Amino acid sequence: MFMTAQDPKDSLLQTIATLEAKLDFVLDSIMVQPDKSKYMTAQEIQAEFGISHRTILNRSNFLPGHKKHIPSFQAGARRKYFERRVIERMFKQNG
Repeated sequence: MFMTAQDPKDSLLQTIATLEAKLDFVLDSIMVQPDKSKYMTAQEIQAEFGISHRTILNRSNFLPGHKKHIPSFQAGARRKYFERRVIERMFKQNG
């Protein structure tokens, strides 16, 4: 059995292709924008319900078992999103 050495140029091109694929995956993950009809930001909650966005963000930092916790998820760099139906259930006035 004879082993042929891989051409260093081919190895480098393969490595570059792998790195490009990984970078594309990371950038796609970062650039994701949630569906605006299903999710809203703290600023949008403030505009719609009149509740300070800081209150919303602070409550999202409570542990999930805490009675004031508001569930959220993070998309992109630092923006938190809240599920619209959960927010509406919590803050809509019963009428």
